[in-house]
Amino acid sequence: ALFAGEKEGYVYTRLGNPTQTALEREMAFLEGGEKALAFASGMAAISGVILYLCRNGDNFVSSDTVYGGTHNLYKETLPLWNIQAQEVDATNLENIEQAIDEKTRLIFIESPANPTLSIIDIKGCAEIAKKHNIPLVVDNTFATPYLQKPLELGADIVIHSATKYIGGHGDTVAGIVIGKKTFIENLKAHILRDIGGIIS
Repeated sequence: ALFAGEKEGYVYTRLGNPTQTALEREMAFLEGGEKALAFASGMAAISGVILYLCRNGDNFVSSDTVYGGTHNLYKETLPLWNIQAQEVDATNLENIEQAIDEKTRLIFIESPANPTLSIIDIKGCAEIAKKHNIPLVVDNTFATPYLQKPLELGADIVIHSATKYIGGHGDTVAGIVIGKKTFIENLKAHILRDIGGIIS
């Protein structure tokens, strides 16, 4: 019954465990989201979200100042799947609007950005995303939900490298994705379960 999804419970830790569930519940609460999903790292979380939302030939628009690992994902790995990151100066919202085409599947921003601390208008980005019926993904690692709640500003998905401020002590590596219940459940079923980038 557990394997068939007829009952809730734990059967194998790659599919979830009580400690992971507790972390996810608290992160969803802190960000004001419906549900959260923990990953092995911030990069596993970012990669998982992009690979879930994009297919071969798709693209997404991203702020041009992002964490170095994220930038490397854009330039070195996503092209292997024919997924293109269109990086723009997102402090000017017109640049985002102009970069969107019929193959754009999401907008991704960091605000404050790593490492420049550039500030992007999250609410303005959310309005553009809704106009084009695509999700806005915000990396909230630097601000944390203590200082900023992107979901309240109209974002659809929030990502953290919990390795940093959420972890607090530099002694763990983790990633978190927060969003709507249906999205998180699909992300778990189609990305985390099968690719296996689970938190220790």
